[in-house]
Amino acid sequence: MPFITVKNTDDRVETDLVTSLLVALQRQQVPIDTVCGGKARCGRCVVRILNGSEFLTKKRPAEILRLDTLKAEKTMRLACQTYTRGDIEIEIINIRK
Repeated sequence: MPFITVKNTDDRVETDLVTSLLVALQRQQVPIDTVCGGKARCGRCVVRILNGSEFLTKKRPAEILRLDTLKAEKTMRLACQTYTRGDIEIEIINIRK
């Protein structure tokens, strides 16, 4: 099973191939912000991929559109739209308060 290491919270979360990064983080109560329920609309769950980008699923049209609207860096992804098949390291941009 792959692991998600969150640099800015020191969390390490185990996930699987069919669970989005957002859901995996939420299950372990990692404080990531979201308001749209994983529909790629709010952009609050944006994360920066620090290592392991080669293990991530490809961006789909809804994610590309939202990231373009946010003027996100190339290393950023929406956690709600991203799945991994290997270990990755991320930084959460919007930590839930």
